[in-house]
Amino acid sequence: MTKVLFVCVRNGGKSQMAAALLRQHAGPGIYVDSAGTDPGTKLNAQSIQALAEVGADMSGGAPKALTEDMIATADLVVILGSEAHVEPVAGTPVITWETDEPSLRGIEGMERMRLIRDDITTRVLGLAHHFGALATTPEPVTGVDVSAIADELLYRFDGVFTKDEISEAVQQARAALQPQARVTIFLPVLITRYARELLTAAAQADGRVAKTVPEILFVCVHNAGRSQMAAAIAAHLAPGRIHVRSAGSQPTGDLNQVAVQALHERGIDLSTAYPKPLSDSVIHAADVIVTMGCDDACPVYPGKRYEEWDITDPAGQPLDSIRDIRDDITTRVSTLLRELGI
Repeated sequence: MTKVLFVCVRNGGKSQMAAALLRQHAGPGIYVDSAGTDPGTKLNAQSIQALAEVGADMSGGAPKALTEDMIATADLVVILGSEAHVEPVAGTPVITWETDEPSLRGIEGMERMRLIRDDITTRVLGLAHHFGALATTPEPVTGVDVSAIADELLYRFDGVFTKDEISEAVQQARAALQPQARVTIFLPVLITRYARELLTAAAQADGRVAKTVPEILFVCVHNAGRSQMAAAIAAHLAPGRIHVRSAGSQPTGDLNQVAVQALHERGIDLSTAYPKPLSDSVIHAADVIVTMGCDDACPVYPGKRYEEWDITDPAGQPLDSIRDIRDDITTRVSTLLRELGI
């Protein structure tokens, strides 16, 4: 039986929420546990309430300390947030989910907790799908409240963009993602993420915000395999020292799950990535643009470094072949990072 262990510092909120949500959405083939590196004494009451609103229950749990045996017997350890630190034991893969933190945008109370819950839910659904254990059928979302998404993004981009500019970005994100969505429960979170990415790129390209690290854009045709793998590997090798984006000239609605598995073997989480189209703003914001088999789909602008990587398309390939593709990409990304002095 697959065992997934969720870890945060206090084990009173995020890790308990993730565990309860995975129990709710996964089948009996996954054993779920959670622990804290410095556990508290009680569960977060708002976390309990937020989960109860969606039919999940964490009220019967209690914070407990992380042990080496818990790590060693797990098939996957998922850390929620960068505050907790876990050393791998017996080769157990450890990945980190940098969950959204609405308090950084001035959102507090139950509104904050619901946003955290929804972010973790999207990640948990992706994880359950990865393990082939998605037991629930989420209710379809028939409409997306783009005005609520725009209002949320106003906190992040206050003084940078007008409300109309933010609304336009949200509409652009919805138009790009909704037609290809297969599981529409993901749409509100994905539209928010993509609109945030479009706005950040536009702000960087226009000089409204300063870039503190180099920006690398990876582009392939479908944004379902090669470019997603390259972006995840680059972020893993140089955390905090670069910012990466990926896009597709003809994006599909599904991520290559064998590619997700191949990166998972290296402790890199790709389960919450999603294919998205190439936009002018992300091209303008990039310092380095790496293309992979998309021919002339990416416009050429002066002052940027362009590279074309001849990498085998992982679509339809078995795991052994995708491992070779993963290793090829890792070598190329490592070389690029060294050339950039990162």
